[in-house]
Amino acid sequence: MKTLFLLLIPLFAFSQVNLPIAPQPAKVPNYSNKNYSNKNQQIYTPNVPQNTNPQYVKQMEMYEQDRKKVEQEEVIKTQIDKDIVADGLNINYNLPSLSDSRGTEYYRQVFDEMLTLNVENFSVKDVNFKIENAYFENKLQKEEFDKTIKQIAEFILAKMKELNFDTESNSAKNFMLFKYFTETTQVKGFKEKHFPIKYDFEDYWGQINWSKMFVTKLLKTNTGQCHSMPLLYLTLAEQIGAVAYLSQSPNHSYIKFQDEKGKWYNLELTNGMFTVSSFILNNGFIRSEAIQNNIYMQNMTKKELLSQFFTDLASGYIHKYGYDEFVEKVTNKALELNPNSITANMNKANLNSEHLKYVVKLLRIDPTNQQSREEILNYPQAVEILKNMHNQYAVIENLGFQQMPAEAYEKWLGSLQTTKNKQDNEKEKEALQRLTKTLNEAKRKMD
Repeated sequence: MKTLFLLLIPLFAFSQVNLPIAPQPAKVPNYSNKNYSNKNQQIYTPNVPQNTNPQYVKQMEMYEQDRKKVEQEEVIKTQIDKDIVADGLNINYNLPSLSDSRGTEYYRQVFDEMLTLNVENFSVKDVNFKIENAYFENKLQKEEFDKTIKQIAEFILAKMKELNFDTESNSAKNFMLFKYFTETTQVKGFKEKHFPIKYDFEDYWGQINWSKMFVTKLLKTNTGQCHSMPLLYLTLAEQIGAVAYLSQSPNHSYIKFQDEKGKWYNLELTNGMFTVSSFILNNGFIRSEAIQNNIYMQNMTKKELLSQFFTDLASGYIHKYGYDEFVEKVTNKALELNPNSITANMNKANLNSEHLKYVVKLLRIDPTNQQSREEILNYPQAVEILKNMHNQYAVIENLGFQQMPAEAYEKWLGSLQTTKNKQDNEKEKEALQRLTKTLNEAKRKMD
């Protein structure tokens, strides 16, 4: 399942264009008389006898040097002529701004507010709500959202007390959070019964409806996917004072936390199971470079999480409006906070690809025709855009990214239900239950 990010736009026909270090324009005839035509004209080649006289040879060498100089000047002049043609077409190489589209002002407002945040101390709940609210053009009710989160947190803490869980234990709080997501839960004194949060199989990548990715949608329907579920988990963890982290694997995100003995747990909310790291690592689409560059299976710092929120902001804008300079600004901020963010780098690659497609259309270049494609080499600014696209795809390749097809992801997610993974789930759950019980008993003795 696609989490926060877009699939990469495949390199289209321009990947076949060889980029020279200093692109040279195609040579075209140049005549001092613009009305002159050489059509059907016979070329006269005089029969010059060989002459080995040193003075003559020197003169010929000087002539050859002059000829090459003139040829270079013609090349430069041809380039200037091409630039003049481009200017004559009123070519603006920048993507058109979408700032006049209704609703974009809410995204810009949220971006400005996010720039003021303390990168090590910000509210997951508040930032995520603002991003989702921008998509709905500020029509969501913040008071209602805050009230819902507070009520769920009170419900979870009340259940912990009912089970005699230590409400100060990070392990116990995360274990109770996991139970809230995966089990039917009822608390004495609370009228409502909570049922497990289900996976939403319909449009789980948000391709038709981007709000499928939202926590606010999850709260209304009690269904979500691997973007909204971990974000709700982090929001509730923040509310009850638990420490948990967002982590990513190909096309996916999940939760990690550490118990009091230093053991790390992977919480797979989409299937309601604990998973072991080897299962995630062996999904077939995690290269060694990806592990070395920390793009997968790492617990995100608060700074890296904020970078991810900037990417979320850009992704929502892209789905609703498209690509423009605002997407570039937001994505650059995300990369400033976390240069190795795979989702931010993918957004940038998509942006560069869209930029190139836009310019190619303006220059009336046919990407399906090899000769037409090579015409791009006559426009330095267009070549620079092409280079940027190539370079960004190289960045993603060097980070260790490997595209995971949707069918492969669904097969991997379904493999959580194999006997071995069910056994691993029970083993991890039992270990956490034992630790929670031990900590509870120690707490009672101290009290």
